[in-house]
Amino acid sequence: MQIEADFLNTAEVRSNVNFQSIFNLQSEVADAKKSKFDKSLKLAKLVSQSVEWFKSSETKSLLEDNGIEWSNTEVFFNRVFGWQKSFGYKMVKAGKLQEENQRIVTKFKRECTKSENNGEDANRSIESLLKFAKAEINGEETEVASEKTFATFSIAKNGLNGESGYSVRLTESGVKVSGSIEDENIQSKIDLLFISLVNQLEQINS
Repeated sequence: MQIEADFLNTAEVRSNVNFQSIFNLQSEVADAKKSKFDKSLKLAKLVSQSVEWFKSSETKSLLEDNGIEWSNTEVFFNRVFGWQKSFGYKMVKAGKLQEENQRIVTKFKRECTKSENNGEDANRSIESLLKFAKAEINGEETEVASEKTFATFSIAKNGLNGESGYSVRLTESGVKVSGSIEDENIQSKIDLLFISLVNQLEQINS
């Protein structure tokens, strides 16, 4: 609304809300997610190529000559990359997808960007790409999955928090907050709760 735009452009608001720094950091966060996904795609392509090398008869002979017994691809994943077979095969599928159907990868990335521009949390991940590709190949309706949410807390409008609503979510990329809490005591307790949840999630993923 114009009245809101005028308010946000006042000197008082701009002196207290550093819009430029906030927007720059938001952009950096989005760029970091894109960069991480692009690097995962490059890694997937290299892994796919290395598995093809491992499966060749020449490599089997080379392993035997060196007294190494890698009986199957699962063992190769574990010995070389330290991965379990499920993750290894996902990377191989993503690598092959880039070689055989780059159009789907491009479409997935485009749809992610569209969702992010609409303020949504697109899940840029290998797993999400593969689900998108499966639907695309099977002629089903495709959509980009949202980021996984681990915990949420919300207060409805016109209730305990006055007229304003409040929500906080812990997602794969961090804590997302909408609104503010009028009671500082409640706010501090919620902050402590989500700090504890973030620490717990980091321990699980470490």
